[in-house]
Amino acid sequence: MREIYLDNASTTQKPKVVIDALVNYYSKYNANVHRGVYFLSAKATDLFESAREKTRIFINANSKREIIFTKGTTDGINLVASNFHKDDEIIISEMEHHSNIVPWQLRGCKIKVIPMNDKGELNYPAFEKMISKKTKLVSVVHISNSLGTINPIKKIIKKAHEFNVPVLIDGAQSAAHTKIDVQKLDCDFFVFSGHKMYGPTGVGILYGKEKLLNEMLPY
Repeated sequence: MREIYLDNASTTQKPKVVIDALVNYYSKYNANVHRGVYFLSAKATDLFESAREKTRIFINANSKREIIFTKGTTDGINLVASNFHKDDEIIISEMEHHSNIVPWQLRGCKIKVIPMNDKGELNYPAFEKMISKKTKLVSVVHISNSLGTINPIKKIIKKAHEFNVPVLIDGAQSAAHTKIDVQKLDCDFFVFSGHKMYGPTGVGILYGKEKLLNEMLPY
């Protein structure tokens, strides 16, 4: 009997080329990155930075300094959340994954939730009424992992920026299924995981506009 795996929204199986790349690194170039002047460390550093540049191209970031390696989507959201404080007003949506709810609760933020209709679509007019100059951040999912809904994030970002409010996009599902151009979207932060797009477990990306990253506290 042949097994067929269908749970890609949760995690993807790894192609042989990915497994081979991991084996190749650990068997030939295993060394600390940015920590040595000997051959193996220099080679590992080159590979590390070339991965950062490839990621920059993949999402069309302005600079590779805007690409932060994390443990995954949740870690990226936690990193951003660490710069917010008790009673800061954060807007999320009713269809968020726990990874985009719990971090704000733990920080003691005041959470406002964009409702959705019976079709599983965000109630955009409700969002328009909800956002104000008191809002510190809008943090919403691009494509829902449970509903498959594609949210109008460009529209949400544009409205948030009218109030000078930054926007974080959870792209855990969208990065593997649609072309991402963070400059066209004009989002301030974008997070996704490697394990949902054929990469290894425990690797993720936080994109952030360089100006905002420079203002953030060390994590």
